[in-house]
Formats: sequence, structure tokens, C-alpha cells
Amino acid sequence: MVRTTGCTYAPLAPEYQQPSTLDVEMDSYKHEALRRRLEADISRMRPDTALPTERQLAQRYNVSRATARRALQALREDGLVRSVRGVGTFVAHPRITKTSTLTSFSEDLRSRGYRPSAELLAAQRLEADLHHATALGVDPGTTLLRIERLRLGDDFPICLETVYLSAERFPDLDESLLTGSLSEALQITHGVRVVRATQQIRAVNVTGRQAGLLGVKEGSAALLVRRTAFDDTGHVVEYGESLCRADLYEFSLVVTK
Repeated sequence: MVRTTGCTYAPLAPEYQQPSTLDVEMDSYKHEALRRRLEADISRMRPDTALPTERQLAQRYNVSRATARRALQALREDGLVRSVRGVGTFVAHPRITKTSTLTSFSEDLRSRGYRPSAELLAAQRLEADLHHATALGVDPGTTLLRIERLRLGDDFPICLETVYLSAERFPDLDESLLTGSLSEALQITHGVRVVRATQQIRAVNVTGRQAGLLGVKEGSAALLVRRTAFDDTGHVVEYGESLCRADLYEFSLVVTK
């Protein structure tokens, strides 16, 4: 299964239709003034909307192409736009910021204005190996449920997720519930509520299949998140591994001494 992300070539925003001169006399860094203007424009544009070219920006805002190039580069570094070689520059999808607050993937996406969903790739029973048995607090050989899903925001691939559950504890988990939040499904169907989780985060590069599912180039950067979730009795509810697109996902943690 290979996913590609299409680019929407929308008409230029009204601000781009007529030439305009930036008020940069009081700003010694013209590219920063242009960056701020474009950032304000981008906040009103939909993801994947095409931006004007360097030449068009230079003409419409009465700056040099070098200034326009620096402004676009600053926007790329801020994650506000993305460039496709030979095609153009487009408004980027908003980044999802994960904090130390315990929230589900669906809650994270809703907070950024996305419509969360999941595409079920695999659901199977298997015997726990030592690694997964230790993570779930069960004996090796215990029957587990392995659920692999592609997590989406507005039908756009963001994260590849694999979750392991005890088949004994959740014997009748309905696959129809796996297109949304698993945490919400477990709470509704089994009365299990996740109240605590441990996470380990590591930078990785995606492989061929992973890249195809996530809609990125092979070798692209990603964040591998290993998570063990616990209920209010201290028992492990699930162990999961999530491969998140590094261009769309970031972690912000508060560290105290």
C-alpha cells in the first residue's frame, strides 16, 4: 500500500492578486518583514495551498529575489511551509505538539483542529514473546491482540501505530471500534480508563513500507514513541509503538529540578 499526498493548486489569496509595497523603511531586515507578512497570510490559508514563487513575491512586495528566498526559508524552518523541488512551495499542515499531559492521539489532533481517524491495517492474535510479555506484565506465550493502524488527521497520514493488548482481558474487542480512539473504545466497552503512561522517544528513519504508508520519502526522519499505559489499579492496559512523522509531530516537555 503506497500513499502519496496530493498538492492543491488553489488560486492566490486576495492579498496576492494586486501588487503591494511592504512598509519596510523602519525595518532593516526586509526578509523578516516579508516573513511576518507571509506568516499572517498563511494563517488564513488551508494546508497544501500554493504560495507565489520567489519571482512573484519579489515583484509584488518590491523586494529582491534573495530577500524573498530568505523569507521562504525562514518559513520552512518554522514548519509553516514545505517546498517540492520543481513544483513549488505550499502551506504546511499544522504540527501536533505533544506535552507531558496524558492525552490520546485523537485528543491531540482535535486540539489542533484536525479530524482524527484511523485506518485498520492488521488485527491478529499471537503469542507474547519475552519483550512484549515484559511490557504488558504477562507470561511469555500469553495470547495477545496486535493491532496495527495508520492514524490520520483530516484523512492525511500522520502516525503508524502498533498496539498490543491482553487477549484474555479484552477478548471481544470489536474491530469496528478501531477506526477511532482506542482509549475511548476501551473505556466505553470495558470500563477501563488510562490514567498514567510511560514513554520513550527516539529519532529514527523510516523504511520503505513505513514511508509508503506515511506518505514520505524512504529514509525521512520520524519519531518512534514506545508507550506503556496503566489503569487506575496500576495494571498495564496496553503497550504500543508509534512511528510519527517528524515534520508534523513534536514533543514539548517541562523539566524541573
